Amino acid sequence: MDTGKGFTLVELMVVTAIIAILASVAIPAYINYINRTKQGQAASALMTARLEQEEWYADNQAYAKTIECLPSFGNSCSLATASTYGGYTFSLPVALGNTYQVLASRAINANIDKLTISPNSNVPTIQTPNAIGFSIFQWIFGQ
Repeated sequence: MDTGKGFTLVELMVVTAIIAILASVAIPAYINYINRTKQGQAASALMTARLEQEEWYADNQAYAKTIECLPSFGNSCSLATASTYGGYTFSLPVALGNTYQVLASRAINANIDKLTISPNSNVPTIQTPNAIGFSIFQWIFGQ
């Protein structure tokens, strides 16, 4: 005698397929969201580095030669690089008396996400825009 209670194998397979489809969209979107958040934190740190470089210049008539000289990155003038904010490594690949460039880089899978800022730019420049990965929003809206 069949009472009709419970689920059939087909119903369970349909629910499993729906969950798999939702997960295949949600997980990459979440990872992309996390990567973009970390990139935003790195951009904020670059803006801070730019302000601190200008303060250093006002005090010393030259820009700092190492990132560690800046207060947000150690204030010790001992090392050339400092890691902070979501695994990004900050450095000064160009540090001459009258100019500088602050570089933030982070390995993401096989790509390297690079952002820079210099005295001539008011906002950080993303050197490798495709390093973050697939963006569902770019795919949908073409932005």
